[in-house]
Order: sequence, then structure tokens, then C-alpha cells
Amino acid sequence: MEVITGLLIKGLREKHGYTQDKLAAFLGLKNREMISFYENGEREIPLEVLERLSDLFGVELDVFFSNSIDEALAEVVFAFRKDDLNNEDMENMAAFGKIVKNYLKINNLYGNLKR
Repeated sequence: MEVITGLLIKGLREKHGYTQDKLAAFLGLKNREMISFYENGEREIPLEVLERLSDLFGVELDVFFSNSIDEALAEVVFAFRKDDLNNEDMENMAAFGKIVKNYLKINNLYGNLKR
């Protein structure tokens, strides 16, 4: 599973235009090598890191637990590029992504209640 998750993180990071250094800084990691370890499936990724990445990339957390590489990489297709963002911008994008995901969940629940 770490390999699929790593490939997904790499694909989303590249699609968004983030460097490993920028992503490591956003996650509060001391060096970019940890991002490389995550992307190559060489280290287990803590849940809190996956939660922050799901907010930043605007994907549901369960995407990182996909069993199929095709299913996981489908998320990369819908990602959009964000150029020249600093850490504060990335924090704001993650916060906004979280709001959007929560809105969609609430809207989905509301739609199910109306049926």
C-alpha cells in the first residue's frame, strides 16, 4: 500500500507544482528526504501527514488507502497546478480544501436525507 500511496503523493505534488522541499516545509518536516522516502514507499506515512496532504490536495483521505494504482491515480487527473505559493498560501489552500470537502459531505448527507 505504501508504494501506491507514495506514487499518488508524488503525482499530486507534481501536478500541483510543489517541490519536495516546499511540501516538506508545509508538513513541518526537517528535510525533503522524508518526502522522497514517502513517495518511494520506503517509510510508513503517519495518518496526520496524510490528513494534511488530503486537505492540501483537496482529496478525500481514503484515496491514500486505495488498493488499485489506477483508482488512486485518477485523483491526479483532477488536480490543478498552483504556482509560486509560499507556506502561508499552502496553509490557506489546505484550510479551504478542508472546507470544500466538509461542504460536499454535508451536501451529500442532506441529499440522502431528502430521498
